[in-house]
Amino acid sequence: MSDEVKVITDCVRLEAKKWRELSDAMEPIKSSVNDLVLGPTAFFIGKFPEFLVQHGAYQKFQSQMNTAVAGAVTEFDQLAGACDKMANEYDRTDQISRLDLDKIYTA
Repeated sequence: MSDEVKVITDCVRLEAKKWRELSDAMEPIKSSVNDLVLGPTAFFIGKFPEFLVQHGAYQKFQSQMNTAVAGAVTEFDQLAGACDKMANEYDRTDQISRLDLDKIYTA
């Protein structure tokens, strides 16, 4: 069994493409969630103080969802960038190793 690790950088780049596409797909969802606003009267069902509590709970949940979706847009793009950097680094180090071996075996 060989101790050599082989990385198929094309697959890593495909993974980056997938994460970038997911980030792009989340962008319109981010806008939609951000624009989703319900006023306190949307929760009024005849009882005065309760609808304010329900509206507060809605605002908290909407804020959490907005944060989660916005985070997905940013973090998915960061994952794509990390995959690209990883593939480039593997390619770079493979080239250096290949050059070193060429020096050894052709000398």
